[in-house]
Amino acid sequence: MMDREFNLLREPWIVVLDRGGVAREVSLADVFREAHEYRRLAGETPAQDAALLRLLLAVLHAVFTRRGTNGDPSPLHNETDALKRWKEIWQAGRFPMPPIERYLEEHSGRFWLFHGETPFYQVPRLDRGTDYTAAKLMGDVLESNNKVRMFAMRSGSAKQRLGYAEAARWLVCLNAFDDTSNKPSVRGKGLPSTGAGWLGKLGLVFVNGENLFATLMLNFVLTGQERNGRAIWEKPVKREERTPISPPEPGAELLTLQSRRIELLRRGNAVTGYRLLGGDLFEKENAFFEKMTLWRKETKGENFSPRRHNPAKAFWRDFPALAATRGGARRPGVVDWVAKLKDEGILGNHVITFQTAGVKYGDKDFFVDDIFADSVTVNAALLARLGVEWIPRIEDALKKTEACVNKLGEFARNLGRCAGGEGNADSAKERAYYNLDGPFRAWLAAIDPRSEDMDEKIREWLAQLRKTVLTLAEELLLEAGEAALVGRYVKNNQTEILYTAPIVHSWFLKGIGKELEEES
Repeated sequence: MMDREFNLLREPWIVVLDRGGVAREVSLADVFREAHEYRRLAGETPAQDAALLRLLLAVLHAVFTRRGTNGDPSPLHNETDALKRWKEIWQAGRFPMPPIERYLEEHSGRFWLFHGETPFYQVPRLDRGTDYTAAKLMGDVLESNNKVRMFAMRSGSAKQRLGYAEAARWLVCLNAFDDTSNKPSVRGKGLPSTGAGWLGKLGLVFVNGENLFATLMLNFVLTGQERNGRAIWEKPVKREERTPISPPEPGAELLTLQSRRIELLRRGNAVTGYRLLGGDLFEKENAFFEKMTLWRKETKGENFSPRRHNPAKAFWRDFPALAATRGGARRPGVVDWVAKLKDEGILGNHVITFQTAGVKYGDKDFFVDDIFADSVTVNAALLARLGVEWIPRIEDALKKTEACVNKLGEFARNLGRCAGGEGNADSAKERAYYNLDGPFRAWLAAIDPRSEDMDEKIREWLAQLRKTVLTLAEELLLEAGEAALVGRYVKNNQTEILYTAPIVHSWFLKGIGKELEEES
């Protein structure tokens, strides 16, 4: 068998969507060369695309924190240098390839998927660890070694053998989002728990631009304070398992963090499985060098930890965590970066889409249960100085939205009591959020702090909110039936109260009026 095979700099393996809407595989070098011609990454899952996005960003950090756009050595000394370099690339509308090509060529020996000593993102001749099948490697199949999905997206040999290109994509994704099913190779030695892969621990947030070049640039947080961290392909291969490390350097080192030690296993010209050990781990508290996560403040003390997404909750409902202006809250670094670019006049009247992507884990993160993605679009000015007064008002509007939806759920429960049962409050709330989803996204995206009247815009949303929940309440009344109209007495704190559809509806209307009276 050849010592070296499938070089990622030259072989097509990253899936992109071109301007014509056609998915195609391109090499790592071609991604940068033609990024302005591609719409976006278009791999098998959003989580895979997010992992590959960070790999591409690591290359940009490794190149442009050390060299100027002409390729000459030019480390960044301060924020002014960083913004100048970023702006120069942004205004060109495409990446300057000579410094990127030179850098990649210098490290081309580390980009072989199979290599006797330094296989890409792997440990060669891994003689211990947990063995998995190719089906477990594929994040769109969502199988474990012990449980086969009844309605899998692939079957037979299609999930037992992977071509090199697809295996390379899943390798990067696995390192980022792996579950906790792997076991230490030596029991009883006090090896720490690795937890999920680093991206699996985050409430991952990144920016989607109008093309792949814009997406990469808007996530290329270049503050001028970067320490010269090294990418994984600039370091010796590390074999030790479950290794506590110091916080990684921002940029290339963090973006290529090896949460796992992996070796792909192959037979013939196909990958048939992999062997895996736990990799590097560090404390996630106050890890503010990570720019792509939501944060939550711990209930005790002043520490912050990454805040995972709830896949059942639409991302627009988490806008307060994204914008984060109150009570010592902290917003994602990539949001601060977009705001900085806007305040510095580098970004024009840009509408920005923030994307989430990730996986939902099962019990104790032991297996991947689902894959999810969502997005929310805002005017960049809303996150900059112009939007400072707007954010608290939008947060208040969202609190009123949640309160009104809860009132609708309570109304549904009370309607059930009118007929001698229990109404489905959760179903009513789901219907409300479904009906509010499109209108809120459109309303938020249309806010332009430069020209809008704040009070009028807030009233516009609350009017939409009122109309939506009142309409749904009427629908619930029609569905309740005659028994609910007649009603029944319900015991409450030793007192029997008459519940009828008209009575509980009047309670609901009173509650909604109270929630919205300040803005009426």
